[in-house]
Amino acid sequence: MREVDRQTYMALGISEYALMCQAGGAAFRVLVSQWPEARRILVLCGTGNNGGDGWVLARLAQGAGFDCRVALFGDASRISGAARMAHDAWCNSTSAEFFNAEALITRGLDADEYDIVVDALTGIGLAGPARDAAVRLITAINDSTVPVLSLDVPSGVDADTGSIIGAGIHATTTVTFIAHKPGLLTGAALNHVGRLVLAGLDAPPTVFASVPADGVRISDSIAAGLPLRSPTAHKGHFGHVLVIGGNRGMGGAALLAAGAALRSGAGLVSLATHSEHVTAALTRHPELMVTGLDDAAGLPELCEDKSVIVIGPGLGQDDWAQQSLRHAVAAGVPLVCDADALNLIAANNVTIPQEIPLIVTPHPGEASRLASVTTSEIEADRVRWARELAERIAGVVVLKGAGTVIASPCNGDPLCICAGGNPGMATGGMGDVLAGAIGALVGQGLSATEASALGVAAHARAGDLAWERYGVGLTASDVANGLGVVLSCTG
Repeated sequence: MREVDRQTYMALGISEYALMCQAGGAAFRVLVSQWPEARRILVLCGTGNNGGDGWVLARLAQGAGFDCRVALFGDASRISGAARMAHDAWCNSTSAEFFNAEALITRGLDADEYDIVVDALTGIGLAGPARDAAVRLITAINDSTVPVLSLDVPSGVDADTGSIIGAGIHATTTVTFIAHKPGLLTGAALNHVGRLVLAGLDAPPTVFASVPADGVRISDSIAAGLPLRSPTAHKGHFGHVLVIGGNRGMGGAALLAAGAALRSGAGLVSLATHSEHVTAALTRHPELMVTGLDDAAGLPELCEDKSVIVIGPGLGQDDWAQQSLRHAVAAGVPLVCDADALNLIAANNVTIPQEIPLIVTPHPGEASRLASVTTSEIEADRVRWARELAERIAGVVVLKGAGTVIASPCNGDPLCICAGGNPGMATGGMGDVLAGAIGALVGQGLSATEASALGVAAHARAGDLAWERYGVGLTASDVANGLGVVLSCTG
């Protein structure tokens, strides 16, 4: 991002300080737009460039007639470069004085004194272990009921990983500049970012052509959409998905995956499950071709001529499950592995040859078993571990959770982070629906990375639509039922 900043002000033919003024101005406009009644503003400035953005905002607010005070955290002698220019411009434009931000640690932040707090303490410059004073200052801010506007990155949030260094500001809104930072889109940071606004600062396309992106932020509309269907198309054009799962007492998971594959446009969907689940499956979805298999020995025949196999939902880890996974691997077609299929792989019960196109869809616990690390380590740097696992398994990794991360072992494929979804999706069966959707998209000819990205984006969008209708009572079936409409809008 520092290189992007440099390239931006050079491409625009302006100084670093002029770009800083643009950032501060953009943040001030967000403040006025979101809090039109606010008049009393406290700006918390650090000694780096993020503090410089804060000095600019403070000067603009004061000039616009706001009652604006500035608190400096750190030694003023350390302010340099463009930030020093912003600091001096504030000092020269007003008779107001700034005070030491550490005073807020002892006396707290009075909601009757300020309408809004602007956090310009660290930005992307956060480095090293947390300072005790910084932790106590951030805690004092969080203990207040005053809304917070964070500039670029909420202080205490690692812009690369989304992890929290000591303590993190709980922002009401974060306005980030020029481009999204991966740490704002996934992991623990989502509890701190609040509403996320991107201020592009007129950065020209040449900047992004010259500075490689770390990844792509995806929502329900992404480039790799489904191709338009020909008027003469038939079911044979859209793939035949085989879902394997539904051990004894766990039939619902496999049925959700199969239903999602139907709703995601697969031409044909077969389901191999324990015989006790056949009647329920056909009652729920008569469109399915369901085979009751209490003995996995019958699977090789079922695997013939399939476009893709989705295996894992409700699979279990017994001998039937292990034999089913081995037969699926032996079929040599693309695999989407979820749930217990991942646990079997992690336990080294089944090995998947690298030549088989593979997509795995672990939640953080399953990812920790695949990587042989703790779940907390996975969650502390979701981007890194998604990439690491993609290299290890030579397949696409869909690391589920808040801000799902999609990583590919292919250098030409971008890392993707999903910006959609909602807490209502934290309920059983959501992963099964996602696995089925991704399988259907593979069957329709998308690459593993394209299918994963579009599947995740469509799943999140369908979840957001279901949230609007059902709220916290939404179910995995509600999301599955919305997939067709969402995917029809992305082509």
